[in-house]
Amino acid sequence: MFDEKKYRVYVCGNIHCRMNGSEGLLRLLEEKIWALGLDGDVEVRVSGCQNRCDFGPNITVWPGPWRYSHLTFEKVEQIVEQHLRGGEPVRALLHSAPPDF
Repeated sequence: MFDEKKYRVYVCGNIHCRMNGSEGLLRLLEEKIWALGLDGDVEVRVSGCQNRCDFGPNITVWPGPWRYSHLTFEKVEQIVEQHLRGGEPVRALLHSAPPDF
């Protein structure tokens, strides 16, 4: 299961996403989760490649999977507010093509 956490967020830590700013987005994500008191409900992990390299930086939220791509600081803040705090995925920001697993 999810170790008592409501959500698990995987931030891609592979080279393409890092080159597009995923490390800064990770810090913002963690800060925003902490500031809103969601750290008891949300676990954040750095993942390997999420197979959406051309669309990075990428995150995946579980349960789901809800896959977000082309992320910016503003988009991450919206995901935290609407999805992680409000329980409603931000459908306009979802990656449309499923990854090729």
